[in-house]
Amino acid sequence: MRNDRFRDLVERVVHDHPDVTGIERVSLGREGDVLRVNFTDGTQFDLMITNTSPPGGDDHSKPETVVTKERP
Repeated sequence: MRNDRFRDLVERVVHDHPDVTGIERVSLGREGDVLRVNFTDGTQFDLMITNTSPPGGDDHSKPETVVTKERP
């Protein structure tokens, strides 16, 4: 799963937690982008999502191939 789809998934899952008051995407410039999670007690967490491909792995110049499978 590439970063954009994974960020979307994390955002949806984290947003549903009862102690989360908000989540937003924030650019840190050259350091990258984070998901900033705000909690009911005023705490904030920045989640930075990174990934790498194994040698001979995913070619990011091509569209992502999404593979799905039914649960047993």
